[in-house]
Amino acid sequence: MTKKFVWRGLPAFALAVLPILAAAPAADAVASPPTVQSTQSQKALRSDSRFFAPATLGKNQAWTSGNGRAILRVQSDGNVVLYKNNRAAWQAPNVYPNADRLVMQEDGNLVVYNKAGKALWAAGTWQKGRYLAVQDDGNVVVYNKSNQPVWATNTGD
Repeated sequence: MTKKFVWRGLPAFALAVLPILAAAPAADAVASPPTVQSTQSQKALRSDSRFFAPATLGKNQAWTSGNGRAILRVQSDGNVVLYKNNRAAWQAPNVYPNADRLVMQEDGNLVVYNKAGKALWAAGTWQKGRYLAVQDDGNVVVYNKSNQPVWATNTGD
């Protein structure tokens, strides 16, 4: 009889004690070091998203910065919009309502095309651009091979 009581009571006892055991640190646990403020520049700490040619953003798709603060989207309504902190901050000129895709081309140019393949807008970075960055500061920038900006939405902090 005692065996049955202990056998049946053990799981209930273990479940009751489990939260207490989980809250207590393990005997071999090492205290984490105190947080240290970095002396690196903010630029070095960013996790900007980079898109190299041939990168294509289609309708209902978006490219997002590393921290999620900036979102470059080709919308279903045919507009290309940059959202910063969930608010529209920039849109590609003269593309609404016909934008079908945004392309970072191998020739270095950032271009919006319609469904028929006709260019509606271009950043003018032909032979200059290397990649597109959707940055944590809310800016979208085309950089050259020397990592210098050659075009931007100018929406960064």
